[in-house]
Amino acid sequence: MSAIDVLELDQAPPGAPEPEEARGGHWWAARDAGSGQLLAAVHWQPLIGQSRPRYSFHLGRLVHAASELGLHQVQTTLQLGHDASGEAELSGWWLANASAPSALDILLVTVLQAHRQLASPGQRLIAELPGYRDAAGRSPFWDGLVQPFLPAGSSGSVEAARQRLGPAFCSHLGPLLPRQLIHAVFLPDEAQQALGRTLASHEPWRAALQRVGFNDWRHCRIDDGGPLLAA
Repeated sequence: MSAIDVLELDQAPPGAPEPEEARGGHWWAARDAGSGQLLAAVHWQPLIGQSRPRYSFHLGRLVHAASELGLHQVQTTLQLGHDASGEAELSGWWLANASAPSALDILLVTVLQAHRQLASPGQRLIAELPGYRDAAGRSPFWDGLVQPFLPAGSSGSVEAARQRLGPAFCSHLGPLLPRQLIHAVFLPDEAQQALGRTLASHEPWRAALQRVGFNDWRHCRIDDGGPLLAA
């Protein structure tokens, strides 16, 4: 494989998804040094949650234990909050077909080094990835947890809702969801199993993020249950 260059872009690559927030951020891309072809790109945002609310679910644990009864049960809980506000973020994941994993690693390492040198006010660099979809393309998390809290007449897929409202979609969605602690055991099995799972097309990104030092942050997206990783 030829060498990989990493460069800042003045604008998004053609066909790239909109970043979650764009104010003050910019794109980074990995490019094949020989052909000049862009292989992958990601948007870096130095500070999120300043222009509009950013929501996520914190994934906690509730333990029921009684040694006398031989009981020790651990349950997952979800708590709506703004834990990512004030942090930096990667989003807008764009990947050319069949891009080599090494290109993703080189890109992410370069962005992570640049982020640290810029002394961002946030303590973490957050990577929020789209959540799991089933064979029919639907989000079990959306159907099982989110849909019941939407206003009457607002039924539809998570993609349709996001298309209507754009990148600020989850800022509108957050106030509709319960503030009380949610016990995952009461959700449909499919929704529970989708918690923290990544959309299949974004698994290469998750693997690369973990290789360069990002870890599971025990949070998930409020629309489709996708994972949040942090460095």
